[in-house]
Amino acid sequence: MAAVREKQMTPETLGNGVYDPSNFRHFAPEEATVVLMYGQDPDVGVVVWNLEPGQENSTHTHPDSAHVITVLAGSGEYLKDGSPVPIKAGECLIVPRGVVHGLRNTGGERLSYLAVTNVSPSGYTRTPTGGGHA
Repeated sequence: MAAVREKQMTPETLGNGVYDPSNFRHFAPEEATVVLMYGQDPDVGVVVWNLEPGQENSTHTHPDSAHVITVLAGSGEYLKDGSPVPIKAGECLIVPRGVVHGLRNTGGERLSYLAVTNVSPSGYTRTPTGGGHA
């Protein structure tokens, strides 16, 4: 996963707080990219994931935090507990803490999604599960 950091906002640089998540869509042919949209907040983090056809955010868990994911563009599969669930633009996924999950672009177009997560007292934690396919 490649991280793009140049536009990340913080509580101090948030401005009026109104932003178009499509401005945070940056793709790379080598691997999925994650754009850090909003961070350094003790309560919440916001990122935009961007996947070319065939790319994925491999399966993992967050033992200390939950996610809400909104598919911005494209289609693919939500890999929930190892089972693929079809997803498409406009849909919202709710991922409780500890649930094994990942997303894969199985469509012919670019897939982007906005992920909002709470931040636990131990910070942002991500545990790979070894599942999924690149």
